[in-house]
Amino acid sequence: MKRIILYLITTSLMLALFGCQERHYIAHAGGNINTHMYSNSLEAVQHALENNIEYIEWDLSITSDGQLVAWHDWQFEWTEAPTHNAFMARKIYGAFTPLDFARMDSILKDNPQLILVTDKISDPEIINQWWHNYKDRMWVECFRDEDYFALEKMGYHVMRSQVPPLISEAHTKIRNYVFNYQYCPVLSDRYGDCFALFGGVINETKADSLFSIDKRIQMVYIDFYD
Repeated sequence: MKRIILYLITTSLMLALFGCQERHYIAHAGGNINTHMYSNSLEAVQHALENNIEYIEWDLSITSDGQLVAWHDWQFEWTEAPTHNAFMARKIYGAFTPLDFARMDSILKDNPQLILVTDKISDPEIINQWWHNYKDRMWVECFRDEDYFALEKMGYHVMRSQVPPLISEAHTKIRNYVFNYQYCPVLSDRYGDCFALFGGVINETKADSLFSIDKRIQMVYIDFYD
């Protein structure tokens, strides 16, 4: 019994001294479905849930009639933004179900363990219009300093995409998202933490190796997890 108590005390002290690195896998664009990546589809999310993924990234776009949908780039399969009805009527990769806000909202309501990570749009007005009910369950990737600080002030969890923050805010600790892990040490030392990382097509094994590069990394975007 004394050995057990001593072990527990020692373990607690070690954890307090060195801390535990948080490691979260983010299903990139919903994660893979069959051989496809970046679908932002209902089937991809269902597959992620089956694999116990708790962070879902959706790319956000606005249709020509002002509706929010999960889509990365209209130039991919479209030449310009379609209407909401046209977008929802078309199967992704000819096989998968597209997501609009109503479907995304339903997924989040039905799966309270899910945490949303957003891409493409970080405009505070648009984010707050659609996602104000989920601000405690989401991370917004911000592309402008103004968006980062405005959304942070509004109570959203935010991370700054790649570019260092404004000089006037250099004293503020910034959560940074980067593509190239080699930039992590410079970014963390000068501007804040290398908080989230995307480094190409990633599976679970590679994600684990990326976590080990810098202990400040807490999230890695993952494409394949089976």
